[in-house]
Amino acid sequence: MIKHIFTDMDKTLLNDKGQINPKTVDYLRKIDLPLTLVTARAPKEMQFAIDDLRLKGEQIAFNGGLIFLPRKDGNEVISSNPLQAESTRRVIEKIQDKYEGVSVSWYTKDEWYAQQEDDGTRYETSITNIKPTLKKYDEIDYTEPIYKIMIVGTNMKNFDKVVNIIRDMNLEGVSANHSNYNYFEITNKVAVKSFGIEYIKQRDSLEKEELLAFGDGENDLKMFETVGTSVAMGNANDKVKSVATYTTLSNEEDGIVHGMKYVVNDLL
Repeated sequence: MIKHIFTDMDKTLLNDKGQINPKTVDYLRKIDLPLTLVTARAPKEMQFAIDDLRLKGEQIAFNGGLIFLPRKDGNEVISSNPLQAESTRRVIEKIQDKYEGVSVSWYTKDEWYAQQEDDGTRYETSITNIKPTLKKYDEIDYTEPIYKIMIVGTNMKNFDKVVNIIRDMNLEGVSANHSNYNYFEITNKVAVKSFGIEYIKQRDSLEKEELLAFGDGENDLKMFETVGTSVAMGNANDKVKSVATYTTLSNEEDGIVHGMKYVVNDLL
């Protein structure tokens, strides 16, 4: 019996415009089960979904780098695992804006920063409706916790080059993964989606078989390993589909609703 549901946001819960389809909203509001968002997004980029779905329990941001309870007067932090300051500094100083068509930005708990607006940040803004705060690289305060560095590629040749450079740096305490074909995100090594799920599983004394997760990307694989039932979206890549328990319809086709009805058809 499923007792807790976990879902990725982009390309899973959200359609290609970065919104939740009305049918999915209506369905998930009726489900009498706790639902946790597990995403690479920052808390402020999750808030509209938390509000739309009327979520009350713990939510997982930065792939597990931050677990928080949504509160009207400010989120209550449950667990915090930012990047090590030295790793953050090394990555940013290594790549900065040296590669055309490669956007570099970074996140603290409450803010999204970039040195300039570019095609990458504009694309992210089109999805999240949030603009970055502009800050020069030499003005970064590395004593302030940074939870994620985000690399977005519009020039894929240069993007692949940057991804390889970062991988070759062999940074300690770092997790670096694609969340989409042109997104590469760097977080604390602890900050993988399984971390937040394990926290909730242990706290609520849940069994693996009682957990259900939906996802589409490479960074969802750890989440799939942690739950008893995993559902890949129809738009997921073949690797994700190959390890999932089931494959549902795409994010544009209310795939979560279809998957829920198939896996737990007695929940309505």
